[in-house]
Amino acid sequence: MAPPSVSFDRAAGFYDATRALPDAARDALADILAAEMAGRGPGLEIGVGTGRIALPLHERGVALAGVDLAPAMLRRLVANAGGGPPFPLAQADATRLPLTDGSFGAVLASHVLHLIPDWRAAVDEAVRVLRPGGVLLADFGGGTPAPWSEPVQDILHRHGIRHTRPGVSSPGDVADHLAGRAGPRPLTPVAMTVRRSLGQDLGRWEGQVDAWTWPYTAGQMREACAAVRAWAAAGRWPLDREVELSPVVQWWAFEPAR
Repeated sequence: MAPPSVSFDRAAGFYDATRALPDAARDALADILAAEMAGRGPGLEIGVGTGRIALPLHERGVALAGVDLAPAMLRRLVANAGGGPPFPLAQADATRLPLTDGSFGAVLASHVLHLIPDWRAAVDEAVRVLRPGGVLLADFGGGTPAPWSEPVQDILHRHGIRHTRPGVSSPGDVADHLAGRAGPRPLTPVAMTVRRSLGQDLGRWEGQVDAWTWPYTAGQMREACAAVRAWAAAGRWPLDREVELSPVVQWWAFEPAR
């Protein structure tokens, strides 16, 4: 039996503040996804979370439903929507959807398939609930390397800390699983500019904001981050020096043949 999927209950209180896209990128992405879903029928977002992707689509008139493992995240979505469910919501595992076959014209998976050890089951479930002509839309996420990323990763590794992803991170792997029935089609990428410092990264890691830090104890993270701070203090990289990075939000479409 595969390990359980990662629940974000612990992140509900800080998720929006730490994962939100810049307004322009959020709006551009919502327009791209809405256009992709147009004419296909209602959509389902697995791992809908606090509504980061779904609420902008809802505002554009896209019919949706959402499921998530974490009830605290669903409660935050309802609060973000003004206090009432904006569309049908259910607590459910993406590998065992309580939904009938062919219910949706699109299934969305934003930064979720990499968190599901049994990701093949989640993909199979997404395909099962798609109507003929439906589409699976997925963003696999992934960080943007900074100038300090490689040496700092080596330090973390020496302290037993690894940035691992229990699920799938490659659109090619999903296409392979679909046995040639659906190749990955890239949607229009959304570029943005962010500023980041090593000190900010360390704050996230010590606060265990990112899901990859959750398998480790607070003590393990503090010890590893202290080693990074010592490396930085030795003149390797100022903690407060910001760099400008250009991450790209890249979604992929899979249109399984029936």
